[in-house]
Amino acid sequence: MLQGRQGKNPDEGAQGHGQRLADPGWLCRNNGGVGMAGNLIGNTALILEYDGAAYAGWQYQINADTVQQQVERACQRLFGVAVSVRGASRTDAGVHARGQVAAIVLPRPFPQEKLPSALNWHLPQDIRVKTTFSVPGNFNPVTWAAGKIYNYYIFQRRQALAIGDKYCWHIPRELDMAAMNSASRFCLGTHDFASFQAAGSSVVDTQRTLRHFFCRRRGNLIIITCIGDGFLYNMVRILVGTLVEVGLGKLPPDMMQSIVSACHRPAAGPTAPARGLFLERVLYRPSLDSYRLL
Repeated sequence: MLQGRQGKNPDEGAQGHGQRLADPGWLCRNNGGVGMAGNLIGNTALILEYDGAAYAGWQYQINADTVQQQVERACQRLFGVAVSVRGASRTDAGVHARGQVAAIVLPRPFPQEKLPSALNWHLPQDIRVKTTFSVPGNFNPVTWAAGKIYNYYIFQRRQALAIGDKYCWHIPRELDMAAMNSASRFCLGTHDFASFQAAGSSVVDTQRTLRHFFCRRRGNLIIITCIGDGFLYNMVRILVGTLVEVGLGKLPPDMMQSIVSACHRPAAGPTAPARGLFLERVLYRPSLDSYRLL
Protein backbone atom coordinates (compact mmCIF):
# COMPACT_ATOMS: atom_id res chain seq x y z
CA MET A 1 0.00 0.00 0.00
CA LEU A 2 1.29 3.42 -0.89
CA GLN A 3 2.43 5.62 1.98
CA GLY A 4 1.81 9.32 2.51
CA ARG A 5 3.61 12.19 0.80
CA GLN A 6 7.34 12.73 1.19
CA GLY A 7 8.79 16.02 2.38
CA LYS A 8 8.78 18.08 5.54
CA ASN A 9 6.67 16.56 8.27
CA PRO A 10 3.69 18.95 8.58
CA ASP A 11 3.20 18.35 12.29
CA GLU A 12 6.54 19.98 13.07
CA GLY A 13 5.98 23.09 15.13
CA ALA A 14 2.59 21.93 16.41
CA GLN A 15 1.71 22.96 19.92
CA GLY A 16 3.01 20.44 22.45
CA HIS A 17 1.98 19.39 25.92
CA GLY A 18 4.11 22.04 27.61
CA GLN A 19 2.36 24.82 25.75
CA ARG A 20 -1.28 23.80 26.22
CA LEU A 21 -1.69 25.68 29.54
CA ALA A 22 -0.76 28.91 27.75
CA ASP A 23 -3.89 28.56 25.64
CA PRO A 24 -6.91 29.89 27.60
CA GLY A 25 -9.22 27.98 25.28
CA TRP A 26 -7.82 24.72 26.63
CA LEU A 27 -8.64 25.76 30.20
CA CYS A 28 -12.16 27.07 29.63
CA ARG A 29 -13.45 24.82 26.81
CA ASN A 30 -13.26 21.06 26.84
CA ASN A 31 -16.09 20.64 24.35
CA GLY A 32 -14.27 21.62 21.19
CA GLY A 33 -13.41 24.95 19.66
CA VAL A 34 -10.61 26.97 18.14
CA GLY A 35 -8.19 28.63 20.52
CA MET A 36 -6.72 32.11 20.26
CA ALA A 37 -3.76 30.82 18.25
CA GLY A 38 -6.02 29.09 15.71
CA ASN A 39 -5.59 25.69 17.35
CA LEU A 40 -8.30 23.06 17.28
CA ILE A 41 -9.27 21.95 20.76
CA GLY A 42 -11.17 18.84 21.82
CA ASN A 43 -13.96 17.50 19.60
CA THR A 44 -13.13 17.65 15.92
CA ALA A 45 -14.82 16.38 12.75
CA LEU A 46 -12.70 15.09 9.87
CA ILE A 47 -14.02 15.10 6.30
CA LEU A 48 -12.48 12.09 4.59
CA GLU A 49 -12.06 10.94 1.01
CA TYR A 50 -10.94 7.40 0.24
CA ASP A 51 -10.61 4.75 -2.41
CA GLY A 52 -12.22 1.71 -0.81
CA ALA A 53 -10.83 -0.90 -3.22
CA ALA A 54 -8.06 -2.07 -0.88
CA TYR A 55 -10.14 -2.11 2.32
CA ALA A 56 -12.70 -4.37 3.96
CA GLY A 57 -14.97 -1.39 4.52
CA TRP A 58 -14.90 1.41 7.09
CA GLN A 59 -15.61 -0.53 10.29
CA TYR A 60 -12.83 -2.03 12.40
CA GLN A 61 -12.25 -5.75 11.80
CA ILE A 62 -9.88 -8.10 13.59
CA ASN A 63 -8.54 -9.95 10.54
CA ALA A 64 -8.81 -7.35 7.78
CA ASP A 65 -7.56 -3.85 7.02
CA THR A 66 -10.21 -1.12 7.17
CA VAL A 67 -10.35 2.64 6.69
CA GLN A 68 -11.18 3.24 10.36
CA GLN A 69 -8.07 1.32 11.43
CA GLN A 70 -5.89 3.34 9.09
CA VAL A 71 -7.24 6.66 10.42
CA GLU A 72 -6.83 5.57 14.05
CA ARG A 73 -3.28 4.44 13.29
CA ALA A 74 -2.49 7.80 11.71
CA CYS A 75 -3.88 9.64 14.74
CA GLN A 76 -1.79 7.52 17.10
CA ARG A 77 1.36 8.20 15.09
CA LEU A 78 0.65 11.93 15.05
CA PHE A 79 -0.33 12.39 18.70
CA GLY A 80 1.56 9.53 20.34
CA VAL A 81 -1.54 8.16 22.09
CA ALA A 82 -4.51 6.03 21.04
CA VAL A 83 -7.34 8.10 19.53
CA SER A 84 -10.81 6.64 18.91
CA VAL A 85 -12.33 7.48 15.52
CA ARG A 86 -16.07 7.20 14.88
CA GLY A 87 -17.44 7.37 11.35
CA ALA A 88 -20.86 8.55 10.18
CA SER A 89 -21.24 5.70 7.67
CA ARG A 90 -20.02 2.11 7.81
CA THR A 91 -19.25 1.83 4.11
CA ASP A 92 -18.90 -1.75 2.84
CA ALA A 93 -15.79 -3.40 1.43
CA GLY A 94 -14.85 -1.82 -1.88
CA VAL A 95 -17.14 1.21 -1.49
CA HIS A 96 -15.55 4.65 -1.94
CA ALA A 97 -16.18 7.97 -0.21
CA ARG A 98 -15.76 11.63 -1.07
CA GLY A 99 -17.44 12.94 2.08
CA GLN A 100 -17.20 10.54 4.99
CA VAL A 101 -17.40 12.31 8.37
CA ALA A 102 -15.45 11.04 11.35
CA ALA A 103 -15.24 12.44 14.87
CA ILE A 104 -12.20 12.44 17.13
CA VAL A 105 -11.23 14.11 20.40
CA LEU A 106 -7.86 15.78 20.01
CA PRO A 107 -5.50 14.80 22.86
CA ARG A 108 -3.83 18.22 22.61
CA PRO A 109 -4.42 21.51 20.78
CA PHE A 110 -3.35 21.45 17.16
CA PRO A 111 -3.21 24.15 14.44
CA GLN A 112 -6.40 23.86 12.43
CA GLU A 113 -4.84 24.60 9.05
CA LYS A 114 -2.12 21.97 9.63
CA LEU A 115 -4.21 19.05 10.85
CA PRO A 116 -5.30 17.64 7.45
CA SER A 117 -1.73 17.64 6.10
CA ALA A 118 -0.35 16.26 9.34
CA LEU A 119 -2.77 13.32 9.32
CA ASN A 120 -2.31 12.74 5.59
CA TRP A 121 1.44 12.43 6.20
CA HIS A 122 0.67 9.28 8.22
CA LEU A 123 -2.11 7.93 5.99
CA PRO A 124 -1.77 5.76 2.87
CA GLN A 125 -2.24 7.61 -0.41
CA ASP A 126 -5.74 6.20 -0.96
CA ILE A 127 -7.11 7.88 2.20
CA ARG A 128 -7.08 11.68 2.56
CA VAL A 129 -8.36 14.11 5.18
CA LYS A 130 -9.89 16.92 3.11
CA THR A 131 -10.72 19.37 5.89
CA THR A 132 -11.56 19.60 9.59
CA PHE A 133 -14.20 21.31 11.72
CA SER A 134 -14.39 22.10 15.39
CA VAL A 135 -17.67 20.66 16.70
CA PRO A 136 -19.60 20.73 19.99
CA GLY A 137 -18.63 18.32 22.74
CA ASN A 138 -21.74 16.21 22.28
CA PHE A 139 -21.34 15.90 18.50
CA ASN A 140 -22.02 12.37 17.26
CA PRO A 141 -21.44 11.83 13.52
CA VAL A 142 -24.05 9.05 13.43
CA THR A 143 -26.97 10.36 15.48
CA TRP A 144 -26.56 13.97 14.37
CA ALA A 145 -26.69 13.03 10.68
CA ALA A 146 -29.87 14.18 8.90
CA GLY A 147 -29.17 12.15 5.78
CA LYS A 148 -26.64 10.86 3.27
CA ILE A 149 -26.01 11.32 -0.44
CA TYR A 150 -24.79 8.38 -2.50
CA ASN A 151 -23.91 8.21 -6.19
CA TYR A 152 -23.61 4.97 -8.12
CA TYR A 153 -21.69 4.95 -11.42
CA ILE A 154 -22.48 2.63 -14.34
CA PHE A 155 -20.24 2.65 -17.41
CA GLN A 156 -22.00 1.89 -20.69
CA ARG A 157 -19.88 0.90 -23.64
CA ARG A 158 -19.30 -2.29 -25.51
CA GLN A 159 -15.75 -2.53 -24.18
CA ALA A 160 -14.86 -2.07 -20.52
CA LEU A 161 -12.61 0.71 -19.27
CA ALA A 162 -8.88 0.09 -19.11
CA ILE A 163 -8.46 2.96 -16.64
CA GLY A 164 -11.02 3.63 -13.92
CA ASP A 165 -12.78 0.26 -14.03
CA LYS A 166 -12.62 -0.07 -10.25
CA TYR A 167 -14.86 2.99 -9.86
CA CYS A 168 -17.89 1.85 -11.89
CA TRP A 169 -20.02 -1.11 -12.95
CA HIS A 170 -19.49 -1.96 -16.61
CA ILE A 171 -22.73 -2.88 -18.40
CA PRO A 172 -22.25 -3.27 -22.16
CA ARG A 173 -25.97 -3.39 -22.99
CA GLU A 174 -28.04 -0.22 -23.39
CA LEU A 175 -30.18 0.65 -20.37
CA ASP A 176 -33.63 2.23 -20.64
CA MET A 177 -33.16 5.27 -18.40
CA ALA A 178 -36.77 6.43 -18.79
CA ALA A 179 -37.99 3.09 -17.44
CA MET A 180 -35.44 3.23 -14.60
CA ASN A 181 -36.53 6.72 -13.55
CA SER A 182 -40.16 5.64 -13.73
CA ALA A 183 -39.43 2.69 -11.43
CA SER A 184 -37.39 4.80 -9.00
CA ARG A 185 -40.41 6.99 -8.20
CA PHE A 186 -42.09 4.09 -6.39
CA CYS A 187 -39.26 4.19 -3.83
CA LEU A 188 -39.65 7.84 -2.89
CA GLY A 189 -41.03 8.70 0.52
CA THR A 190 -41.14 6.64 3.71
CA HIS A 191 -41.38 2.87 3.29
CA ASP A 192 -40.34 -0.39 4.84
CA PHE A 193 -37.27 -1.20 2.70
CA ALA A 194 -36.77 -4.76 3.99
CA SER A 195 -36.74 -5.99 0.37
CA PHE A 196 -33.52 -4.02 -0.10
CA GLN A 197 -31.62 -5.17 2.98
CA ALA A 198 -28.97 -7.86 2.61
CA ALA A 199 -28.91 -10.86 4.91
CA GLY A 200 -26.74 -10.65 8.00
CA SER A 201 -27.99 -7.34 9.36
CA SER A 202 -29.19 -7.07 12.95
CA VAL A 203 -31.33 -3.98 12.21
CA VAL A 204 -34.95 -4.49 13.27
CA ASP A 205 -36.53 -1.22 12.11
CA THR A 206 -36.26 -1.29 8.31
CA GLN A 207 -38.32 1.85 7.66
CA ARG A 208 -36.40 4.57 5.87
CA THR A 209 -37.17 7.74 3.89
CA LEU A 210 -35.83 8.36 0.38
CA ARG A 211 -36.01 12.02 -0.64
CA HIS A 212 -34.42 11.67 -4.09
CA PHE A 213 -33.71 8.65 -6.28
CA PHE A 214 -33.00 9.24 -9.97
CA CYS A 215 -30.72 8.46 -12.93
CA ARG A 216 -28.94 10.79 -15.31
CA ARG A 217 -26.46 10.33 -18.13
CA ARG A 218 -23.04 11.95 -18.54
CA GLY A 219 -21.39 10.63 -21.69
CA ASN A 220 -20.89 6.90 -21.24
CA LEU A 221 -21.70 7.13 -17.55
CA ILE A 222 -25.09 6.63 -15.94
CA ILE A 223 -25.12 8.20 -12.49
CA ILE A 224 -27.75 7.01 -10.03
CA THR A 225 -28.23 9.39 -7.10
CA CYS A 226 -29.85 8.28 -3.86
CA ILE A 227 -30.53 10.73 -1.02
CA GLY A 228 -32.21 9.58 2.18
CA ASP A 229 -32.31 9.88 5.94
CA GLY A 230 -30.49 6.57 6.36
CA PHE A 231 -29.79 3.30 4.60
CA LEU A 232 -29.96 -0.40 5.42
CA TYR A 233 -27.14 -2.88 4.84
CA ASN A 234 -26.42 -2.92 1.06
CA MET A 235 -29.64 -0.96 0.46
CA VAL A 236 -28.30 1.40 -2.21
CA ARG A 237 -26.58 -1.40 -4.10
CA ILE A 238 -29.73 -3.55 -4.11
CA LEU A 239 -31.82 -0.58 -5.25
CA VAL A 240 -29.35 -0.03 -8.09
CA GLY A 241 -29.30 -3.72 -9.00
CA THR A 242 -33.10 -3.72 -9.19
CA LEU A 243 -33.14 -0.57 -11.34
CA VAL A 244 -30.70 -2.21 -13.74
CA GLU A 245 -33.07 -5.16 -14.09
CA VAL A 246 -35.73 -2.63 -15.13
CA GLY A 247 -33.32 -0.88 -17.48
CA LEU A 248 -32.48 -4.18 -19.18
CA GLY A 249 -36.19 -4.93 -19.68
CA LYS A 250 -36.22 -7.86 -17.26
CA LEU A 251 -38.72 -6.13 -14.97
CA PRO A 252 -41.51 -3.64 -15.81
CA PRO A 253 -41.15 -0.26 -14.05
CA ASP A 254 -44.36 -0.67 -12.02
CA MET A 255 -43.03 -3.93 -10.57
CA MET A 256 -40.94 -1.78 -8.23
CA GLN A 257 -44.08 -0.90 -6.26
CA SER A 258 -44.79 -4.56 -5.46
CA ILE A 259 -41.11 -5.19 -4.68
CA VAL A 260 -41.15 -2.41 -2.07
CA SER A 261 -44.42 -3.74 -0.62
CA ALA A 262 -43.14 -7.33 -0.41
CA CYS A 263 -40.64 -6.51 2.38
CA HIS A 264 -38.77 -9.66 1.35
CA ARG A 265 -35.20 -9.66 0.00
CA PRO A 266 -35.76 -12.29 -2.78
CA ALA A 267 -38.39 -10.00 -4.34
CA ALA A 268 -35.75 -7.43 -5.34
CA GLY A 269 -32.97 -7.62 -7.91
CA PRO A 270 -29.29 -8.48 -7.47
CA THR A 271 -26.81 -6.49 -5.42
CA ALA A 272 -24.79 -4.13 -7.62
CA PRO A 273 -20.97 -4.40 -7.29
CA ALA A 274 -19.44 -2.31 -4.51
CA ARG A 275 -16.90 -0.61 -6.79
CA GLY A 276 -19.44 1.76 -8.38
CA LEU A 277 -20.74 3.22 -5.11
CA PHE A 278 -19.56 6.53 -3.62
CA LEU A 279 -20.61 8.15 -0.35
CA GLU A 280 -20.69 11.73 -1.55
CA ARG A 281 -21.77 13.60 1.55
CA VAL A 282 -23.24 13.26 5.03
CA LEU A 283 -25.90 15.87 5.74
CA TYR A 284 -26.21 17.71 9.06
CA ARG A 285 -28.55 20.38 10.43
CA PRO A 286 -27.03 22.80 11.01
CA SER A 287 -24.36 22.21 8.39
CA LEU A 288 -20.85 21.50 9.64
CA ASP A 289 -19.87 24.77 7.95
CA SER A 290 -21.60 26.60 10.80
CA TYR A 291 -18.94 25.25 13.20
CA ARG A 292 -15.97 26.40 11.13
CA LEU A 293 -15.48 29.54 13.24
CA LEU A 294 -16.25 28.16 16.69
